[in-house]
Amino acid sequence: MIEETTLIYAEDFKSLLDLENSYKLYKLSNIKKLDFGYICYLTIFRLKVECICKPKKDGLDIIEKNGRFIINITFQKESEERINVKISYRGILEKLLSSIANSIRKNLEEYSKYLVRKQKVENNLRISTLKPDKVVDLRGEECPVPEITLKRELMKANRGEIIEALTDNPAAVAHTIPEIIKLFNCRYEVLKYEDYVSFRILVLSNTINTDEYVKVIKEFNEARIRELIRDKKFMSFLYTYFVKFHKVEKVNDFKNYRFNCEKDICLVSSAPLGRGWLFTGLIKSNKMVCARIDTENETLLDYQALEYLKKLAGETNVMYLSLD
Repeated sequence: MIEETTLIYAEDFKSLLDLENSYKLYKLSNIKKLDFGYICYLTIFRLKVECICKPKKDGLDIIEKNGRFIINITFQKESEERINVKISYRGILEKLLSSIANSIRKNLEEYSKYLVRKQKVENNLRISTLKPDKVVDLRGEECPVPEITLKRELMKANRGEIIEALTDNPAAVAHTIPEIIKLFNCRYEVLKYEDYVSFRILVLSNTINTDEYVKVIKEFNEARIRELIRDKKFMSFLYTYFVKFHKVEKVNDFKNYRFNCEKDICLVSSAPLGRGWLFTGLIKSNKMVCARIDTENETLLDYQALEYLKKLAGETNVMYLSLD
């Protein structure tokens, strides 16, 4: 076998053997778990070769399905925060295997820190250097369209994939998109361009644990809802829970505007592009149960939020979202 070695700085390597999270490090895709390991595809330039991948106690084997080649990766702790990595290979097309081994080595050196537990680096560092698997262009969209679309894409994504979300909505950038990413326990980095922002998201989960919030809405505990609306995380959750558009109304000012919804419960949202504020309200039986407005400088709740809204002028859309 031909060998390559490298060194990574980490306290543990167990998470690198969890292929559902780490498969991209090894240039794998379309992984499917079986009793004996995984069926997957190894990317060789523009080709995808079907392989069997077998994680072991201290490493893993990547074997071409007909046995034409094998790549073995072994981890060995050298010290408390240093791990030796040995990558060996044998089989046909040695030059191609050498190139693959070199790519895996570089990936482990650069990106294993995002998956290794207890690694003492910033969570968001250098995610932007990873090529996105999918780009979601949300530019020109008002809230809650970016939030609903991003939730849908994160739920479809595989763990370990990179999703890039582009938006030019200041409210989404400042208030909702970061919180929605956190609801999924994903990591992200923000890249600012001249007239829009890019969120590079490393997908670590495609599910969200919001059982408490769901229970509060189903039971409609008004007192608890008014407490939770103070939390930006709960406010962002509402945009992932109420996802069916009921109606949109155009408003020039809010002085004489009356919020109304034919549905029993509605989420109401308004966030005009370019103005930097986001209004969020929850209506039950045409009664405003809670209200929140986020501006560039402050957050106002309930009565204060509604009074602030009356001072705003200019055409904007008021969007109503329901559960059914």
